[in-house]
Amino acid sequence: MIRITVSIRLTTQQVENYYRGRIRWVIATAADGSTVQLPFKVLHPFISKNGIDDMFVITTDQKHKFQAIDRLETKPSQNLDAEA
Repeated sequence: MIRITVSIRLTTQQVENYYRGRIRWVIATAADGSTVQLPFKVLHPFISKNGIDDMFVITTDQKHKFQAIDRLETKPSQNLDAEA
């Protein structure tokens, strides 16, 4: 399996264009600089009222056929205050 990390940012207008049948594919640049094309429909679980704005890990087989997409979990930054 191949795992590719991508940042996907789509506006509400871009999501709306998908629902209107104007777009079917999303093209993104991976963290390693490669280009990834995937069907918009795999992003359905990640659509919010604000569109999509997140980091994802795409899993493909050895022939680069899509297998899965998962939101990359990021840990919230901790604010550690030092007391003098």
